[in-house]
Amino acid sequence: MAGDRIWDELPEDCWELVLNRLDNHRHFETVSLVCKKLLSISNRIRCRFVVSNPTIMVYGSISRFLGRFHQLKRIDLVGFIGDLDRVVREIGESELAIEVLNISYQRGIPVEGFRELGMKKNGFSLRVLICSRVWVLRDSDLGVIADCFPNLERLDISYPENDLGSPQERRLDSRVSPRIVSDNGVEVLASKLRSLRRINISGNQFISDRSLVNLSKGCEFLAEIAALDCSFLSQSGLFSAIRNCRNLASLSMNASWNTHSASSNPSIAVDSSLFRGRALRDLDLWQMVVSDELLSSIKEANLPLKKLGLRYCQGFTFNGIQSLLIVYQQSLNHLDLEGLAFLSNQSMIALSQHLHELSFISLNFCYNLSSSMFFALMENCPFLKEIQMESTSIGRDGCITNNIKKNTSVEILGLGRNKYLSDTTLVKIGSVCPKLKCLNLSSCSEITKEGIDEIGKCCSELIELKLNGCYGLSGLGIGFPFRKLKVFDAAWLRISDEGLAVIGGKCIGLLRLNLEGCSGMTEQGVKVVVEKCKSLRELNLNRCCGIKNDILAWLVFARSSLRKIVPPNHSSVSEPQRNLFLRHGCIVS
Repeated sequence: MAGDRIWDELPEDCWELVLNRLDNHRHFETVSLVCKKLLSISNRIRCRFVVSNPTIMVYGSISRFLGRFHQLKRIDLVGFIGDLDRVVREIGESELAIEVLNISYQRGIPVEGFRELGMKKNGFSLRVLICSRVWVLRDSDLGVIADCFPNLERLDISYPENDLGSPQERRLDSRVSPRIVSDNGVEVLASKLRSLRRINISGNQFISDRSLVNLSKGCEFLAEIAALDCSFLSQSGLFSAIRNCRNLASLSMNASWNTHSASSNPSIAVDSSLFRGRALRDLDLWQMVVSDELLSSIKEANLPLKKLGLRYCQGFTFNGIQSLLIVYQQSLNHLDLEGLAFLSNQSMIALSQHLHELSFISLNFCYNLSSSMFFALMENCPFLKEIQMESTSIGRDGCITNNIKKNTSVEILGLGRNKYLSDTTLVKIGSVCPKLKCLNLSSCSEITKEGIDEIGKCCSELIELKLNGCYGLSGLGIGFPFRKLKVFDAAWLRISDEGLAVIGGKCIGLLRLNLEGCSGMTEQGVKVVVEKCKSLRELNLNRCCGIKNDILAWLVFARSSLRKIVPPNHSSVSEPQRNLFLRHGCIVS
C-alpha cells in the first residue's frame, strides 16, 4: 500500500522525464496499459505516430489518434496501403502542428490531399517532407509540393521507382517525358522553396548539373545536398554547388567514370580558392575522379571538415590523401575509404597515425587489408565507435599481436564476407573490443560455434548479432552465451529445436529473429522460442524447411507483441488470412 501511495504522489514531471528516456516510441504501448495516469502522460508526450495498416483496418481512420496525441510533430506513412489522400486530409483537419511527414514507399504523391493540407493552417507548419522510393514521381508532383508547402526546410525525393515503360519509351528525352523528375522540376523547387536547407535528389537518373546550379543559386540557405546515383552529374556540378552555396555544410554525390572522368573532361580545372571560406563539414564523393590537386585545395581551405568519403574514387595517390588527413586529424571523425584498391596494410597503418579523433571508419572491399592493420586501428584510434571491414583479407596474415591495449569505445563491428577470418582471430578481436554491441559476421565461412561461444564470453554487452550464411556453424544455440540480444540474424544455418529453446531461454528480450532458410528445426522449436521471447516483434521464417504456414495463426494469437512475420510460403497465405492477422496487429508478408 505504501508503494501505491508513492506511485500516486510522484509528480507527473518526473514521469515525463522517465518516459522521455525510452529509446523507442513503441515502448509507450506497454507503459500506457499500466494505469490511467501513465496513459495520460504517454499520450501527452508522444511526438511521433506511425500509421500502420492494422490501425486503419480496426479504427477506419486516424482522427481519434490525432485527437489523442496532442503533441504530435511527426507522422510516418511508410509503406501504408490504403487511401493516402484521405489520411493526409485528416491530418489537415486536425489542429496539430505537424512538422515532419514521411510518405516513403507509396505508389505516388497524394496530390489532392497535399492541396487540402497546404490550404490549412497546419500545412504551413510542415518543415520536413520525405518522399523516398515513391513508385511514381514526376515534375508535376514537385510543382504541387512547392506550391503547397512553401516553408519546407528539408525535402527527400530520392530513388523514385519510376516505371518508364518499354525500351523505346525509355529513350525519350527527359524534357518531354511526363513520368520522371527532370531539371525542370528541380528548377521549380529551387524557385519556390526559398527556406530549403536540406535536399536529397539521389537516384533521379535524368537530372544534370543544371539542377545543382539552380538549387545552389535559388536556395540561399541550402546547407545539405545529397545527389548520389545521378548519371548526368559531373565535377562541374560539384564545383558549382560549392561555389554558389556559401552555407553548404554537407555534400554527397557521384558521377559516371565513363562520361565524366578526368581524361574525358580535360577542361575541368580546380580553382585553388574553391573551398576557401566555405562551411563544408561533410564531403562524401563516390565513384568520382578525384585528383591530388582537388585534395590539396580542400587541405588548404581550412574547412571545419568532420566527415570525408571517397568511396570507389580514382585519380589520387596515397600521398594526396595522407597530406589531407594530416591537416584535418584534429577535426575528422568519419572516414569512408570503401573500395580503394591501392590501400595496403603499410599505407593504412601510416594513415591511422593521423586518425586519433576518428569515431567511424569504413574499409569495406579494401582487399589488401588484414589483421595487422585492424589492430593498428585499435591502438591508434581510441575513440572509434564503428568499424566496417567487410570483404577484406582480415585473418589471412595470421598476425595476432599480443598485449594490444583494449579499445572500449568500439561498439559496432562489420566483418561480413571475410573468408579468411578464423576463430583465433575473432577471439582476439573480441578480447580487444569488450564493449561491442553490434557484430556482423555474415558469410564468414571459417567461423565455428567455438569462436561464437568465445566472442560471447568476451563481449557480454552484445545486443545485435548477424550470422547469416556462416556455413561452418553447427550446434548453434547449445551453450548460447548472449543474454542481452535484441536482434539475431541466423539465416541459412542449421539450428535444432534444442538450440532454439536455449536461444529463447537466454535471449528473453529478443525483438527480431531471422531464421530464413534455416534447416534442422520443427514447428515445435519455433513455438518454444516464441513462447519464451515475450517482446518479439519480427520473425522471419521464409523458406524454412519443415515449417508450414499452419503455424501462422498460432504465432499471431500466442504472441501479441509480434508486428511482422515473414511466412515459410508466401503464396499459400490467402488475403482473408492476411486481413485477419492485420486486425490483430501483425503484418504477414
